[in-house]
Amino acid sequence: MTRLYVVRHGQTDWNLENRLQGSTDIPLNDTGRAQAADAAAGLLAQLTGAPTVVASHLSRAIETAQILFTDLDVVIHRDPRIGERSYGVWEGLEADLRQVHHPEDYDRWKAGLEPRIKGYETHAMLAERTVAAAHEWVQRVDAVGGGDLVLVSHGSAGRMLLASLLGMSTSGRALGNLENACWSRLVPAGDGGWCLDRHNVGAEPVAV
Repeated sequence: MTRLYVVRHGQTDWNLENRLQGSTDIPLNDTGRAQAADAAAGLLAQLTGAPTVVASHLSRAIETAQILFTDLDVVIHRDPRIGERSYGVWEGLEADLRQVHHPEDYDRWKAGLEPRIKGYETHAMLAERTVAAAHEWVQRVDAVGGGDLVLVSHGSAGRMLLASLLGMSTSGRALGNLENACWSRLVPAGDGGWCLDRHNVGAEPVAV
């Protein structure tokens, strides 16, 4: 049975500045590229068989996947369904500006609830599309008897996907975030569901 890896992209300048990126296409910075390169050996050592690699359509995920698998002859598929959540009017804003311009929504956000801002993609919407993508790709891999499935995605999208596949609540933060260039692994459970085998695994931060 297919094992599922969920990988978060490496660092970007907006990550460093604590700006919400969401659906905005922000590239990796040099630290992010170094993080992905440093994490590659550890991830590749875990994989069995020829992996199927799927990246979000956003450049920071695509480049992370390219760096991680630069030594393997694999096709990197792209699927916008594992792209990051839309944060609407919050995209590009630092935390203090989000608090100033939308204090009630910011308080909800800090309490683990969802903000009510224009353009925000809800947990339910995000979970629905990421889970649909994961199920489809798992079926494809299982059909050809392939190796592991690696989804290179984003922080919020990855957390919603993992929580949903594990049957956990998507509200609050019971499941910790994936850090930049880190991965989690799900293995099939006997009841047709998934078990979390490893979480937030990655190399030490790289200074450049």
